[in-house]
Amino acid sequence: MKVFMPSFFVHALIGLFLSALYPSSWADENSLCKKDNEGNVWCAPDQGGIGQRPSGEVFCGVGQCINMTNGAVVCSNQPNGRTALNYIGQAICAGTCVPGKQAVCVKPK
Repeated sequence: MKVFMPSFFVHALIGLFLSALYPSSWADENSLCKKDNEGNVWCAPDQGGIGQRPSGEVFCGVGQCINMTNGAVVCSNQPNGRTALNYIGQAICAGTCVPGKQAVCVKPK
């Protein structure tokens, strides 16, 4: 009978090593400001969220935003509202899910 524990620990160590090696990529995903494809910096409003399409366009919402696999940015319509993806990739939001809008973003001071 094979024991799989060493394999689990090896994978855990590799994961820890990679997360320590590339911390900025994890932090950037949750950043409150993002640079668009034209070099403009946009920030999420207070209690809001921000997302970015693969094309570089930045969109914000009054609640947390999430990047969908199809490139859309979906946000909660409630201030500080949370978003998540369910097991089949659909957005679930506190309140209602709405498309992100660039007009909701604010310029940094």
